[in-house]
Amino acid sequence: MRVDNNKHTSKTVQEMQEQLNRCLDFEKKFGKTTRTTAWIKWCTDKEYRKREEEFRLASRNTLDSKINLVKYSWKVNKRI
Repeated sequence: MRVDNNKHTSKTVQEMQEQLNRCLDFEKKFGKTTRTTAWIKWCTDKEYRKREEEFRLASRNTLDSKINLVKYSWKVNKRI
């Protein structure tokens, strides 16, 4: 298997290829795991990386809005 592009990531193609090779070697020694399957899919599928990035950003935005809400309500409650 080869990594053909590095869209939707800050890693270089070489870093992604090294990770893919580590996962494939691990699978040869110990068998498949959900983690190695996910890493292999992440290294080889541009759409998978795109969806993972969108999910990560949406999660961060949701948590940021919740944290800001808690900070604001703490300030309001402190004034009372």
